[in-house]
Amino acid sequence: MDFLGRATTIIEHAEAGLRDLLAEAAHSGDYPTVVRIAAWARTMHDLRSTAEKGGESGGNVDVPKVRTTQQPRTRGPEDRKSGSAPRHKESEYPKFFRQKDELIRLAWSKREKKEYNHKASYAVLRALANAMKERGAGGRVFSTDELLPLRSVADGSDVPNYQAYVGIALLKQTGLIDQHGRKGYSIPRFEEFETAVENVWKQLPSH
Repeated sequence: MDFLGRATTIIEHAEAGLRDLLAEAAHSGDYPTVVRIAAWARTMHDLRSTAEKGGESGGNVDVPKVRTTQQPRTRGPEDRKSGSAPRHKESEYPKFFRQKDELIRLAWSKREKKEYNHKASYAVLRALANAMKERGAGGRVFSTDELLPLRSVADGSDVPNYQAYVGIALLKQTGLIDQHGRKGYSIPRFEEFETAVENVWKQLPSH
């Protein structure tokens, strides 16, 4: 029996169901829940991608090890000697926080094995949302080339691109924009987009 194929189908259904639920939560304005469901959907997406790559290459798919013992595992001497730091799940990233008027994107570096962050001001997020709204009317798909570089509202200077990408990542995770591969992005709920961006900002946890 094709167990891997069946498992992949189950994961696909779970991802699709979470995406539908994500849209419902965003539509109802429950943005804290949106952030959590988006992270779960990302986990399903990553699992599906891993399974598909394993199937294409004919290799094995890495799956988490399941403990079969009923008793909880206790730390042994070998654990204490290792002194290794707790492992971070890549699927938990990126994480977003608000610090006064700054948006913080916390990510995990696979190469350096530690967290790093990028910051952008709330003014940059608003400028990004305005630029998207100008180009996304009628469900139109727009590219980042059409958005960048953003212009500072204060003095008209160019905003560093990495700051714009902090905002793009937040809007993607919360379902306020949809990505269409390399073609770009669209705004699924255009009429409420501006208000939704503001609500997401207000609901972000403080750092």
